[in-house]
Amino acid sequence: VAAPDGTVVTFDVRGVPDGWTAELRGGGFVVERIMVAEELDRGLDLVVEVPEAAAEGRYELTVVAEGAGGAATLPFVVEVSPVVGGGVSLETEFPALRGPADVTFSFSLELRNDTAQEIQFGLRTEGPPGWQIEARPAGQSRASTVIVDAGATERITVDVDPPDFVPAGLYPVLLEASGQGESARAELAVEITGTYAMTLTTPDQRLNVEARAGEPSELALVVVNDGSAPLLDVDLSATPPRGWEVTFAPERIDRIEPGETAEVVATVTPAEDAITGDYRITLRARTAETSDQIEVRATVETSAVWGLVGVGVILVALAGLGAVFRRYGRR
Repeated sequence: VAAPDGTVVTFDVRGVPDGWTAELRGGGFVVERIMVAEELDRGLDLVVEVPEAAAEGRYELTVVAEGAGGAATLPFVVEVSPVVGGGVSLETEFPALRGPADVTFSFSLELRNDTAQEIQFGLRTEGPPGWQIEARPAGQSRASTVIVDAGATERITVDVDPPDFVPAGLYPVLLEASGQGESARAELAVEITGTYAMTLTTPDQRLNVEARAGEPSELALVVVNDGSAPLLDVDLSATPPRGWEVTFAPERIDRIEPGETAEVVATVTPAEDAITGDYRITLRARTAETSDQIEVRATVETSAVWGLVGVGVILVALAGLGAVFRRYGRR
C-alpha cells in the first residue's frame, strides 16, 4: 500500500463468485481499513478459498483501495483446474501373506487423502466366517476411525487371526475406508499353508500286547491327522528289544487328510529265547513335518510246547521216583 502517512485506506475485493471467499490479511488479521504510517508493514495478502464444486475456468477478481486522495485497483486472475488424483486410495506393498493357521497375519497399508478437505474415515473389514479381523490406525490399539488431512496419508494396520484348524488354501480379506462421500478398498489375501500334527495310538487306547517267544502277535494301530494340512508319506518304525522283530502293514501311508485316520497293523515277534516277562517297544509315525511315538508293553508268556515239555519232565521224574520206591520198598 503506497499512500502518504496518516491516510486512511479502505479495501474491497470485487468479482468474487458465489460460494467463494476472498479477504485481505495482514499481521495475522483480516484487513478492511488501515491508516498508513511509516513504521507499519504495508504488505497485505489476498487469500481466496475456492469451493470443491467450483467449475473449471478463469475467474477475475479486483482489489479496490480507496482513500482521501482517490482510488486504485489491482486485478487478479484465479484459474481453477481439475483436481489431479482427487480421491482417496489404499495401497500396500504386500497384499498377500502366507503361513500356517496358528499365527496372526499383519498387513500394513497406506491410506491416502488426495482431496482438498480433511476426512474422518471409518474402517470396515470382511473375511471368511469365524476369522478374527481388526483394522486400526498404526500405533493404536482400539481406534476404528482415522482422520487424514487433505493431501496427507496415514498408516493402517490390519490383523488377521484365522481359526487354528482352518484347511490349507487361499482366503480373501477386504479392507474398506470411507467417510464424507469418499471411499477406498483394498483386496488382501491370506494363504494358509496348514498346520502339521499327528497322533499315533490304538483303537481302544490300550498300549499293550501279549506274545509268545518266537511267535508273531498283531497289534492294531491308528494314525490320526490332528493338523489342517494333509499328512504325506507317513513312515512307521519301531525300536524293539534285541532279537525281536516288528513289521507294519502297510509300511508307509501315502496320504491322510485333515481330521481323518489311517489303520495300521503292527506284527510283533519276540526272540526265540525270550523269557517270560514284560518288555517295552517304541513305535513311531513320522513325516517330513511332524511325528509322534508311543511305548507299548509286550508281555511274553511261556510257549505251550515248553509247558508240555515241563509237564513231561515232571511226569518222568515222578515215574522214576515211583520205580525206586517199588524196588527198594520190598527189601
